[in-house]
Amino acid sequence: MDSFEIEIDEKSRAGAEFMARVVDEIRRAVADEKARRKQNLQEKLTQQSIAEKVGTSRAVINRQIGGLENLTARRIGEILWAIGWEPHFEARPIPEGDNQIIAPAAHAPAAFDSDNQKNWASALDSPNKDEKKPSSAREAAYA
Repeated sequence: MDSFEIEIDEKSRAGAEFMARVVDEIRRAVADEKARRKQNLQEKLTQQSIAEKVGTSRAVINRQIGGLENLTARRIGEILWAIGWEPHFEARPIPEGDNQIIAPAAHAPAAFDSDNQKNWASALDSPNKDEKKPSSAREAAYA
């Protein structure tokens, strides 16, 4: 059986988790706005209409909302503006003890296979066990 090792530092993980939350929030906002417009019998919200307002193609909007293309802070603002929403950003301190740097080699097995997958994942898990975890490899890449 093939095995491989995955290493991700805390900085990269923090950035990826934040962007996953941003993409999730954009998806929620688009879905909520679609539902609101449908309920109020307003013009339908489509990726094409968002793309036209933003000045790009529907394919780009599809990839960005789907989390398959990097988003800039500016594009986040543009997409939300296009649907009639505004972004809100709030920074807060990391709780004491949650900003510990994990040395993957010290906590994780040398290889990644079905026998030690659980140990590897738990070495990278945050103390908050209620936190949503990626459900696929693709989602994990953008998480």
